Amino acid sequence: MGTGIYVMLYWAVGVLCAILFLGEELFPQKKQQRDWKRVLLVFTSLLLVIFNAFIYKNSTETLGRPLDYVSMLVFGLGNGICETFIFITFFKFGEAWMAKYTDKKPFLFLGGLLIFMAFSGFIHGAFWMNEFPPHLTSDPEKMGYKAFFMPLQFALAISWALIYFLYRDIWTVVFLHIIVDISVIYSIHYSLFSRSIITAGL
Repeated sequence: MGTGIYVMLYWAVGVLCAILFLGEELFPQKKQQRDWKRVLLVFTSLLLVIFNAFIYKNSTETLGRPLDYVSMLVFGLGNGICETFIFITFFKFGEAWMAKYTDKKPFLFLGGLLIFMAFSGFIHGAFWMNEFPPHLTSDPEKMGYKAFFMPLQFALAISWALIYFLYRDIWTVVFLHIIVDISVIYSIHYSLFSRSIITAGL
């Protein structure tokens, strides 16, 4: 915890996923039109991201750790980009799995969403909860905020999956994910680096 080595390896998996599975979707040749439904979807997702940052800040604590500004920037960009590549790859796996049984779009979306959310739940429970320092608040006055956390994660996952599924738009999801990850570091004061290498505090 705090060295960031395993995080870097995880990001390398994200880069590999982008190379192997995302291909031309990363750099589409045809410019997509921005219809009002797409704008509304992205705006709704952005509102969810902002609300999520508020809930997360009030559901966690720093326990006196200093804020590492370099980690906030590096983690925000690195994880926002690379983990999105992994999430989208698993969504595509789910789509491909469901496509064996039907070509109906609602079912293809549900297949992608199911695999994406299954991986997301696994990686956050098995990896991030162990990588991050203790951060869940024990303040009785803030316990009410925790009730909103999981529904918000579910809503965020659906909105990001829809942005990709309907428009094959990876980079908007990346942008939204970056905001989420910056808010995480700001809330819990996690550092990617050993304190003997870099200490940046507030």
